[in-house]
Amino acid sequence: MSKQQITYDGLTSAQQKSLNLIQSVGIYELRALARVFGEPSPTTLRRNEQIKYIMDVIISGKDLKPIPLRQGRPYKELSNIEPILEELSEITGKDYTLKKNQEKTARTYGKVFTFKQVEQKTVEQKLFPIKVKGVVLTNPDKSLYLLNDNNLPVLVKNFDKVNEFDYIAGSAVIMNESHEYILDNIETINFVDYKDYAPKSVEFTPTLPSSSVKVGKTEIKLGSRYVLNQPKLTEPNLKTLLSVLKKNRIVTIALASNVLYEDSIALSNMGFDNIFLLKYDDEPKTYDDKMNMFIANIKRLQQVGTNMAIFVQDIVTIAHTLDANYKNSPKTYFNHTEETASTIKEIVMLAKCNVENTSTLFITNEESDNLDALYSTCINKVSNKIQL
Repeated sequence: MSKQQITYDGLTSAQQKSLNLIQSVGIYELRALARVFGEPSPTTLRRNEQIKYIMDVIISGKDLKPIPLRQGRPYKELSNIEPILEELSEITGKDYTLKKNQEKTARTYGKVFTFKQVEQKTVEQKLFPIKVKGVVLTNPDKSLYLLNDNNLPVLVKNFDKVNEFDYIAGSAVIMNESHEYILDNIETINFVDYKDYAPKSVEFTPTLPSSSVKVGKTEIKLGSRYVLNQPKLTEPNLKTLLSVLKKNRIVTIALASNVLYEDSIALSNMGFDNIFLLKYDDEPKTYDDKMNMFIANIKRLQQVGTNMAIFVQDIVTIAHTLDANYKNSPKTYFNHTEETASTIKEIVMLAKCNVENTSTLFITNEESDNLDALYSTCINKVSNKIQL
């Protein structure tokens, strides 16, 4: 069938011009267009099917969905169709350009906080001091802040050495009549005493795990990934592993999902250096924000040379909750959305090592997890199995 044979009845002038333009492009541009317009597997469609898919979106008047993130698929692959998208935007009056479409995929890390003016006289009084700790985030206005454990925003200002996604612990005081808080003192940054902290940049040139620790008779190679034969991170036998890791100066960080209040208390008594809690009643959007923050923080810690052990509880619940957040995306990747699969793979890839630094990953397992194709394929098959 020739590329001019597809027809529509009752098209508006703008829609007909769009159809003519789409039918005129080459096969590679057409595949790229179909992907931008939301088709997850454009290479499996025939030419007329690709054209129909794009035109259906244009006729519907719907905005474009975010382009699913894919490992190994660089942005430049689609850059050659930007002029086509600009012309379609001019014809239809809608913005189909890649710039706008890519902006929709930008990661979010929480709410935007607008702080009122710092009142220096109030700060000097050091009123209502509190202990704070958290990941440093950036507002659109470039101001830095962190969210304390109770989601209280704290302005971070006038401290050197501090960068986005660092993990800091210290104290804060009231900074104005609105009772907003500002960081007053930093005790540790990325688990190092602030006065001794010297930011550096570590390159993770991949190497095979060579160093190890022993927990009883079990040898754990640092920089590997493991599946724990237990459903939660609060099992008593895990304390022995945490103790061994800490003796070897390895920072322990937990990511736990589906957490009820009593679970959070039990987790806090385990001895982790930091815990990212995904609470039972958190909304899917909150899961997505916290996951992005967690991954960004781990990558920052890797960049500054922190030796870590990363523990993840109930990753299947995380996957299904992320699916709920990306509810408009098709579940084409082992019954999950591509956005979800990309995030899960990114967690798995956090396990790595070079000559001096290691990040070891531990993911919990229970029998029902193995029924999830994404877990079975992308986690279980690429991890070592251990039972403590």
